[in-house]
Amino acid sequence: MKDPGPKKIKVHMYLAYLFLISFLVTGISFSRFSTVIHNSGPENIVIPEVEFPAWILGHQADSVNLEDMQPGTTRIIPISITNQDESGQVSGYNQSVTLELRTTGNLPLQYALTKAGSPVLLSQPDSNRYVSAAQEFTANVAETKSYQLTIVWPPGSKSDTYKNEIDYMQLQLRAVQS
Repeated sequence: MKDPGPKKIKVHMYLAYLFLISFLVTGISFSRFSTVIHNSGPENIVIPEVEFPAWILGHQADSVNLEDMQPGTTRIIPISITNQDESGQVSGYNQSVTLELRTTGNLPLQYALTKAGSPVLLSQPDSNRYVSAAQEFTANVAETKSYQLTIVWPPGSKSDTYKNEIDYMQLQLRAVQS
């Protein structure tokens, strides 16, 4: 058997030292990016719920059926939001809630949101999205806010291009614990 020689042993030792040093340097340099986070803030176990009427529950409670709408048609959708769960437990934290309506925009529909007969401002960040002003829920106070979403197809918007057009609308609830 042939002796590897002192030159090869030196090269292997240098590589081993180089590996060990790079391993240590990498561990030390990346250690500043490692930290342990302990959760010490309050946690909300009760999130607001949206209650829809029974016919919308049949459509998975997040979609509204616009079937059979035509010029001159109005669809009214009652919506209620509460800060209690099914057992009646009230959220222990203040919450800010917005309703967001998304649509494909294929039909010339108009949307209005009201609360107790008063209009709720709907901003329009883009052509197919409407967002309500924030509605506040107070901590440890049982509240239910009732809204009415009105969808109108104006009578003057008759066109053959809408005849077989499909539109889709989705209601979303965004709640932020504050």
